[in-house]
Amino acid sequence: MIEAKRHELPGGDKAGEAFWEEWWKRAPLPTPFDPYRPGPKNYVRRRRHCILEQFLKRYDTSSMELVEVGCGQSVFLPYFAKQFGFRVSGIDRSTLGCDRARMILEREGVQGEVYCADFFSLPEQLIGRFDVVFSSGVIEHFEQTAEALRAMAKLLKPGGRMFDDMPNFTGVLGKYQKLLDASMYHAHVPLSREELAAAHREAGLEIESCDYYLPICLETINVDQWPRNLRYWFTVRCHTAISRAVWLVDDHIVRLPQNRWTSPLIYCTSRKPRA
Repeated sequence: MIEAKRHELPGGDKAGEAFWEEWWKRAPLPTPFDPYRPGPKNYVRRRRHCILEQFLKRYDTSSMELVEVGCGQSVFLPYFAKQFGFRVSGIDRSTLGCDRARMILEREGVQGEVYCADFFSLPEQLIGRFDVVFSSGVIEHFEQTAEALRAMAKLLKPGGRMFDDMPNFTGVLGKYQKLLDASMYHAHVPLSREELAAAHREAGLEIESCDYYLPICLETINVDQWPRNLRYWFTVRCHTAISRAVWLVDDHIVRLPQNRWTSPLIYCTSRKPRA
């Protein structure tokens, strides 16, 4: 394990290390990422898998290396190894998050390296090493989005590719999150699809695709800091019921629009120039 020196990050991390340490303490070890399990409960994972398949379908990923930035407690590293054959690594600042990522790799029988390091201060052996950089729910915590993306891009080989996704807090879900828990809202930087794409370009990356996905997902609204009382359980179960009802329609009846106002997530795929 590599321990990097802790320092104030130039990207302006709005969440901070203490936030993540507390998060990992509260969170149970997650179930495996299974893109084939049926039913509405697994719908978000199935949709994300479809996007990742499109991103990777033209490549012999069995000969490639992938690194996940923000890999604390990650279910993605075993998924990428098993589904696509990647040699996998992860980077996270949280010691506890890294330990839990290793536990999940061991549980799933997957070999992988996990580095406890700031991606703004990378170990030399990781710079320019990877074919793919993946992150989910990371860059929206940095006030200077392009600086965070530029730091991540140092991990890529020339011609390497990046995939990241983040919550969409520019529409009604952002306003709803702010109403229910303003502190959680303020730990994020709301970005539209256009702003996310512009940040990639500013970081020197070439855009391949950038879009919203899913019609709605109230399960992205975070109320985990609430006391576990009747209000909490009523809210969580209402979010679940509404979301899954919409997903059943989207999956089996008619594909519903993905848009700035109600879609819960945005993804962007980009490439590091060869020269």
